Amino acid sequence: MPASTLHNGPKNARRYDVIGVYSEPSESFVRHVGLYSPEGGTLSYDEEVDVTHMGPPLKRSGKATAHVIGTVPLTNEEVKEIGSWIEEVDDEYRRVGVAKPEQQYCIHPPWRDEVDKNTGARRYRRYSCAGFVLCAYGEVRIRLLDVEQPDLPDVEEQTVLNAYPRLYPLLRGHPDRLDGLGLEGTPPWRIVLAGYLFHALNRPTDQIRGGPYRVRPGDETFP
Repeated sequence: MPASTLHNGPKNARRYDVIGVYSEPSESFVRHVGLYSPEGGTLSYDEEVDVTHMGPPLKRSGKATAHVIGTVPLTNEEVKEIGSWIEEVDDEYRRVGVAKPEQQYCIHPPWRDEVDKNTGARRYRRYSCAGFVLCAYGEVRIRLLDVEQPDLPDVEEQTVLNAYPRLYPLLRGHPDRLDGLGLEGTPPWRIVLAGYLFHALNRPTDQIRGGPYRVRPGDETFP
């Protein structure tokens, strides 16, 4: 299958393969996700690798500790399309002057448009780490997940804390700040977690390209 934990041994990686980071190396909860930046390489468990990811902020030359890898064989043209899209996102932030991490980030939905209040035109887009990867693959017509809210499982507060161990404690007790990231009301919430992507990628290539994966309860961990 195209997704695997690196516990099982080193894996070959290609540009824009999906890299997952566990919340703790001894656990299987995937806390963060990004796109492998180099043209190719061999990855080992717990190795620091170059990634393009929504940190936040967006980092085109970022670092992540690799615990999980998911891959779809991309054509050279698809790699170029994703690379061009990343440049467009970065240029959009620079053009509008969106430099603060919180301005680039959201939790729910996994991506959302910030629009001009007067014209309704999109100024820029916010992403979660998972949303950034989903949109990157969407650029080459690979829809990894069905992210419509009724199709997502409930996510309890403890799971949100596992996903955002530094951010969520700062937000808890501040409804206005939670609302700003899309966590409205009280838990549980139906949000897209990073681990979901690896279940979407843990299918034959024709199935991955054929349609989105429907998330099931428990998919926040992988394997």
